[in-house]
Amino acid sequence: MTTDTQSELAQELRDWARGMTTLQAATEMLIRGGYAGEGRRWIRYDEDNRRHWIDFASIPDLIGALSGGERRFLSIATSLAADEPIVLGDEVAGLDHRHANLVLAAIAAAAGFDKPTRTIVFVGDEPQRAIAPALYDWPTE
Repeated sequence: MTTDTQSELAQELRDWARGMTTLQAATEMLIRGGYAGEGRRWIRYDEDNRRHWIDFASIPDLIGALSGGERRFLSIATSLAADEPIVLGDEVAGLDHRHANLVLAAIAAAAGFDKPTRTIVFVGDEPQRAIAPALYDWPTE
């Protein structure tokens, strides 16, 4: 797959996920982690809507041949996107640095804290509006 094709697929998946922060975060995890290419069995094509999408619910059944860290990473993404229950403590313990970095960014994004946010802070007893910085940025590699 060429870089242009990868970029087009990534943008198509981002467009598909737009509107639900948890789905967007999980999709971004897979894209940035290298798990959203056309060769991945959980990437589907919807003939009616003529677009790709990620079948997160199928991921747990398709990851048996991957390493433990890869399975953990994909399980966390699936939990964010498809409400698949996991024990987060068990899953994060086996992540490598790169995957842990992406998980942290995804959790911040899923909560809506991946960009500056309006908030209220108290100065003494008085509430004041303020801008809180992004909690955690997506890593650039």
